[in-house]
Amino acid sequence: MLKTGDVIEGTITGVQAYGLFVENKKISFTGLLHISECSDEYIESLSSIYKVGQVVSCVIVDIDPANQHVSLSIKALNQKNNMHNKPIPAVVHAYHKFYWTSNDDEIGFRSISDNLPEWKAAAKRTYGIS
Repeated sequence: MLKTGDVIEGTITGVQAYGLFVENKKISFTGLLHISECSDEYIESLSSIYKVGQVVSCVIVDIDPANQHVSLSIKALNQKNNMHNKPIPAVVHAYHKFYWTSNDDEIGFRSISDNLPEWKAAAKRTYGIS
């Protein structure tokens, strides 16, 4: 039985603007790899990087049994593999939380909230809004 945190290998069966459909027939598995979970870098077009028939490894980040949806992530797999000396969180979603809400000044929502007032003021000056 598949569970959150399992690493699977699958074949891309569909490439859409919003994500990739990944299937592994041996384990009767189909899931969606959303574009935001494909890379830490900006991807303009998934079809320029991924092709139907290509094999990818990814981690299961969410299973919704009621709707029969499985969400996948290459990004979380890369984070999981690159954590080295850092403590390993208990669940995969914690990998996202670990990286995106760290206490570092340059990373996460805190830096956004700290800088937002100045960004808004600069935008108002730029566009002549009072």
